[in-house]
Amino acid sequence: MKTPAFFFGILLMVIFGGGFMIRFFRDGDFYIAVFTVGVAGILLTAISLYLAKKQSHIEN
Repeated sequence: MKTPAFFFGILLMVIFGGGFMIRFFRDGDFYIAVFTVGVAGILLTAISLYLAKKQSHIEN
């Protein structure tokens, strides 16, 4: 399960998603670029988990 896509997705989600949430709740600012990269991190993490689960199911 140690795939680079999983860790890169987590990295994007934590850095950009966390920064987005802090700015949004503190100042009310909505930066579309930061939001998009945060969502891309969530999608990348979900897709890599799905593919890892699918691959482990095929091997068993």
